Amino acid sequence: MKNTRFTSILNSCLVACALTIGSLALTPFSSAQAPMAEVNIPFAFQTGTTRTLPAGIYLIHRQSEHVIRLEGLGFARGFVMTHEIVQSHASNQGVIIFDRYGDKYFLRQIWTAGDNVGLECPKGRAESLEAKNKQPPSSTLLAFNSPLKH
Repeated sequence: MKNTRFTSILNSCLVACALTIGSLALTPFSSAQAPMAEVNIPFAFQTGTTRTLPAGIYLIHRQSEHVIRLEGLGFARGFVMTHEIVQSHASNQGVIIFDRYGDKYFLRQIWTAGDNVGLECPKGRAESLEAKNKQPPSSTLLAFNSPLKH
């Protein structure tokens, strides 16, 4: 009788430990999946090595410390390598910044409201070619509300 009770208690403890470890292991993954923001981009654009993405509404997900995922309607998706940048003051509103060369737009930076640390995208080959052949880029800023609350 004592062995059966002890085994039952031990099994319950093992199950509880396994569930706790499993939930802790999934925590970073689930927080990385929550969108940072939603933004309506009214023009086609490029991101580093990603093909041109169409105009539309995009959810911005932070996949990891240096990778974001843009998710638009249908098949409009792209992954972007980033690095952190710092400014002296935090913005009151989230902003996504594009470099524009003529009629071509390239994702440059993402800043969330209340944070002085933003994300910057390195220049890809297509943008480097545009920069060589044309005048310096102009910047286009689009505001968004961040972070999204679910």
